[in-house]
Amino acid sequence: MSIDLHTLSGAYAVNALSAEEAESFTRHLEQCAACRDEVRELRAAAARMGASEAVAPPSALKARVLAAADREPQLPPKVTPIERARSRRWTSRLVGAAAAVILVVTGGYVVTRLASDEEQPPVATGPVAQVFDAPDAHTTTVPTANGGKVKVATSAEAGRMAVETSGLPELQRKSYQMWAIHNGKPTSVGIIEDLDAGKVMPMPASGTTVAITVEPEGGSKQPTQQPILQVNPETV
Repeated sequence: MSIDLHTLSGAYAVNALSAEEAESFTRHLEQCAACRDEVRELRAAAARMGASEAVAPPSALKARVLAAADREPQLPPKVTPIERARSRRWTSRLVGAAAAVILVVTGGYVVTRLASDEEQPPVATGPVAQVFDAPDAHTTTVPTANGGKVKVATSAEAGRMAVETSGLPELQRKSYQMWAIHNGKPTSVGIIEDLDAGKVMPMPASGTTVAITVEPEGGSKQPTQQPILQVNPETV
């Protein structure tokens, strides 16, 4: 039975889809502006609600949530007629917002990600997510020379450029380092300390190319290797 991809925006926003569903929905986002808007709004809402409580949830919460989900009967999805898609998308928005946070009243904890037994790709958060979720954000995905991929976002309104680097291969005793190259002169933007977190930088000046290289652990004063990625922010 087929699934109306429009109804998956809520689960996608909180990283609760299977790998196959996430891949299908990612392709769908390229063609559906309405779903892109919904995902951006839901992620922003989840980030705001998650930031409202910095206290970590109790260690037993995950087990309780998974046990409750396991007991809940799961109904198969239904094919949605085109004429009902708008109302179902609204329902999906409500479900996604509910899934984004679980309020545990007695403890006052906020959980912004429902865990599952299947490992899910990390979702960018914090300053990186703010650039990707900006109303005027332009985004693209760029393959790298070492077999990975990097998602890039620019926002003139925020005055920032962000890279989501969870798609880069892990390094051993080496570091990924970002550079702003202007008139042939590279300036270090810094090393990418956490691939899951990505990196944010001020919007580069016109004519600047942003590059990523693999450098000795801790970074270098100048690039020592050919870039694995180069992108012109003006073309994102």
